[in-house]
Amino acid sequence: MAKIKEKEAKYQYSVMLKPSMVKEIDKLAVKYGLTRSQFMGNLIENALEDAKIMDNAGLFKVVVVGEKVMRKFKEYLFSGRISMDKDGELEIKK
Repeated sequence: MAKIKEKEAKYQYSVMLKPSMVKEIDKLAVKYGLTRSQFMGNLIENALEDAKIMDNAGLFKVVVVGEKVMRKFKEYLFSGRISMDKDGELEIKK
């Protein structure tokens, strides 16, 4: 059974965001008839719920490790240390 959320006072906080991200947020907020603040609040609330579920299931560490692996993979790919051959196989240069 779903837990009914009680009304809770809201406070203003500041965050640093890239202008391109704010542009995308604004575009979606307008599309759904929300203010930037409402849309960002919804995004954060939903992401927090997802993070708690992943944490409780033990998946959060897997996601963090996966992000580190992808970041390193991209770094190596863009620097030329990893490439793909014509068959789609990875070639790792030392």
